[in-house]
Amino acid sequence: MKFAMLFPGQGAQYVSMGKGLYEKFDWVKKIYQDISNRFALDLYKLSCESDLEYLTRTDHAQIAIFVVSYINYLAFLNEFNIRPAYMAGHSLGEFTALAASGALSFEESLELVLERGRLMQVEADKSQGGMLAVKASYDNVNLICNEFMEQHHSKISISNYNSANQIVLSGDSDTLNIIEKTLESNGILTTRLNVGAAFHSSYMDMASSEFSSLLSNINFSTPNCEVISNVSSLPYRGDIYSLLSKQMVSTVRWHETIKYLEGEGVDVYIDLGPKSILKGMMKRSLGKGKVYSYEDEEDKVLLNQILNKQEQS
Repeated sequence: MKFAMLFPGQGAQYVSMGKGLYEKFDWVKKIYQDISNRFALDLYKLSCESDLEYLTRTDHAQIAIFVVSYINYLAFLNEFNIRPAYMAGHSLGEFTALAASGALSFEESLELVLERGRLMQVEADKSQGGMLAVKASYDNVNLICNEFMEQHHSKISISNYNSANQIVLSGDSDTLNIIEKTLESNGILTTRLNVGAAFHSSYMDMASSEFSSLLSNINFSTPNCEVISNVSSLPYRGDIYSLLSKQMVSTVRWHETIKYLEGEGVDVYIDLGPKSILKGMMKRSLGKGKVYSYEDEEDKVLLNQILNKQEQS
């Protein structure tokens, strides 16, 4: 049986996330306290006592989601005798996967995630960009976008390829308003996302350039399992810097990532982030295997049953 551990990106945040483990384990309290002391950031207050609007800011959400997901991973290892063959993360979650795999130290990851969130928040504050979720196939959306750009001489990007029938577009607000009407006139359902910028597009060029300079100072280690890149949808092969430096402006190829893992024979996927957002996304399109969330108590019971059967066979 092959396991893959999955880590979500922005959008998985909710007030009080991580509170259960914080109250249960002293080692979790220590992690929060060390972070608070090191970065002058009251992480517990941010994650568990702030309002959702404040927590949802890019510079706040990214560090909070990263820490909660990483702590979930550590708690999972203490609870289950499972070592994954693969790890993958959606956007921000890729940094959690790299930290969990040992390619990055936790301390280095904290610094990178804080700076990534800050740089992306700067772009969000000065841009008029946004993101639009589209319920249609990649090929269909790509064709409509190309025709739209030729007709309107406007720039639109496919920022997320989430599943067989969910694509996310990034662009400036005026362009998104027009293409939203174009898509809906073709009978395609759309949803405007509650974000303040056109993430994973060329609108992040300046932030990406600054972040790449920071990445160039990192000495990446060999991961202790296969980690899948958002940019290539394939495992890293000594090319972490070159791929990760492109991540902020590239399409998140999540659907292709999952299809790769299916092709490699992964049977069980574990969503280790808050809110079980990846579990919900994958249940709509996963062809093979099962996906479970560590934050779902019923799922943990099912996982124990699977492991017991495996040990007995």
